[in-house]
Amino acid sequence: MDTRSKIVLGEEAAKLAAAGATVVSGYFDPMLASHARRLAQLKRDRTPMLVLISTPSDPILPARARAELIASLRVVDHVAEAGEGIAVQVNLEMEDDTRLEKLIEHVHARQRAKS
Repeated sequence: MDTRSKIVLGEEAAKLAAAGATVVSGYFDPMLASHARRLAQLKRDRTPMLVLISTPSDPILPARARAELIASLRVVDHVAEAGEGIAVQVNLEMEDDTRLEKLIEHVHARQRAKS
Protein backbone atom coordinates (compact mmCIF):
# COMPACT_ATOMS: atom_id res chain seq x y z
CA MET A 1 0.00 0.00 0.00
CA ASP A 2 1.26 3.44 -0.89
CA THR A 3 0.78 5.29 2.39
CA ARG A 4 0.77 8.62 0.54
CA SER A 5 -2.86 7.79 -0.28
CA LYS A 6 -3.59 8.60 3.39
CA ILE A 7 -2.77 12.26 2.68
CA VAL A 8 -5.96 14.20 2.10
CA LEU A 9 -6.83 17.76 1.17
CA GLY A 10 -8.51 20.31 3.41
CA GLU A 11 -12.11 19.67 2.33
CA GLU A 12 -11.81 15.92 2.80
CA ALA A 13 -10.04 16.45 6.14
CA ALA A 14 -12.91 18.65 7.33
CA LYS A 15 -15.41 15.92 6.37
CA LEU A 16 -13.40 13.28 8.26
CA ALA A 17 -13.26 15.49 11.35
CA ALA A 18 -17.00 16.18 11.16
CA ALA A 19 -17.65 12.43 10.86
CA GLY A 20 -15.95 11.81 14.21
CA ALA A 21 -12.29 11.17 13.48
CA THR A 22 -9.84 11.78 16.31
CA VAL A 23 -8.05 14.96 15.21
CA VAL A 24 -4.46 15.48 16.36
CA SER A 25 -2.18 18.33 15.30
CA GLY A 26 1.57 18.70 15.61
CA TYR A 27 4.77 19.83 13.93
CA PHE A 28 6.49 16.41 13.71
CA ASP A 29 9.63 18.30 12.71
CA PRO A 30 11.64 16.17 12.80
CA MET A 31 9.55 13.07 13.35
CA LEU A 32 10.89 11.01 16.23
CA ALA A 33 10.05 7.58 17.68
CA SER A 34 8.36 9.39 20.57
CA HIS A 35 5.86 10.83 18.07
CA ALA A 36 4.90 7.32 16.96
CA ARG A 37 4.46 6.21 20.57
CA ARG A 38 2.37 9.29 21.42
CA LEU A 39 0.08 8.83 18.40
CA ALA A 40 -0.35 5.14 19.31
CA GLN A 41 -1.48 6.23 22.79
CA LEU A 42 -4.07 8.55 21.26
CA LYS A 43 -5.52 6.00 18.84
CA ARG A 44 -9.01 4.81 19.77
CA ASP A 45 -10.31 1.48 18.55
CA ARG A 46 -12.42 1.74 15.41
CA THR A 47 -12.14 5.54 15.35
CA PRO A 48 -10.18 6.96 12.43
CA MET A 49 -7.24 9.19 13.32
CA LEU A 50 -6.65 12.36 11.33
CA VAL A 51 -3.28 14.02 11.91
CA LEU A 52 -2.92 17.66 10.92
CA ILE A 53 0.58 18.84 10.08
CA SER A 54 1.31 22.28 11.52
CA THR A 55 4.33 24.30 10.48
CA PRO A 56 6.76 25.66 13.07
CA SER A 57 8.41 29.06 12.65
CA ASP A 58 11.62 27.59 11.21
CA PRO A 59 10.87 24.11 9.82
CA ILE A 60 13.57 21.54 9.17
CA LEU A 61 11.47 19.49 6.73
CA PRO A 62 8.76 20.67 4.35
CA ALA A 63 5.17 19.91 5.38
CA ARG A 64 4.73 17.35 2.58
CA ALA A 65 7.74 15.33 3.75
CA ARG A 66 6.43 15.35 7.33
CA ALA A 67 2.98 14.31 6.08
CA GLU A 68 4.48 11.35 4.22
CA LEU A 69 6.40 10.25 7.31
CA ILE A 70 3.32 10.46 9.54
CA ALA A 71 1.21 8.66 6.91
CA SER A 72 3.59 5.71 7.11
CA LEU A 73 2.50 5.01 10.70
CA ARG A 74 -0.05 2.19 11.02
CA VAL A 75 -2.11 4.00 13.69
CA VAL A 76 -2.65 7.02 11.45
CA ASP A 77 -5.57 6.77 9.04
CA HIS A 78 -5.40 10.19 7.38
CA VAL A 79 -3.01 13.15 7.22
CA ALA A 80 -3.58 16.73 6.07
CA GLU A 81 -1.86 20.04 6.38
CA ALA A 82 -3.39 22.07 9.20
CA GLY A 83 -6.13 24.34 7.99
CA GLU A 84 -8.87 26.61 9.16
CA GLY A 85 -12.14 25.30 10.49
CA ILE A 86 -11.11 21.85 11.71
CA ALA A 87 -11.60 21.33 15.44
CA VAL A 88 -8.46 19.79 16.92
CA GLN A 89 -8.90 17.46 19.89
CA VAL A 90 -5.22 17.04 20.78
CA ASN A 91 -2.54 19.68 20.11
CA LEU A 92 0.98 18.29 20.17
CA GLU A 93 2.79 21.47 19.13
CA MET A 94 4.00 22.31 22.66
CA GLU A 95 5.16 18.72 23.16
CA ASP A 96 6.95 18.96 19.81
CA ASP A 97 8.74 22.14 20.92
CA THR A 98 9.95 20.29 24.03
CA ARG A 99 11.02 17.25 21.98
CA LEU A 100 13.04 19.45 19.64
CA GLU A 101 14.74 21.28 22.53
CA LYS A 102 15.71 17.94 24.11
CA LEU A 103 17.01 16.65 20.78
CA ILE A 104 19.15 19.75 20.27
CA GLU A 105 20.50 19.46 23.85
CA HIS A 106 21.32 15.80 23.23
CA VAL A 107 23.17 16.55 19.99
CA HIS A 108 25.13 19.38 21.61
CA ALA A 109 26.07 17.16 24.56
CA ARG A 110 27.35 14.47 22.19
CA GLN A 111 29.32 17.03 20.21
CA ARG A 112 30.94 18.37 23.41
CA ALA A 113 31.75 14.84 24.55
CA LYS A 114 33.62 14.14 21.32
CA SER A 115 35.64 17.37 21.53
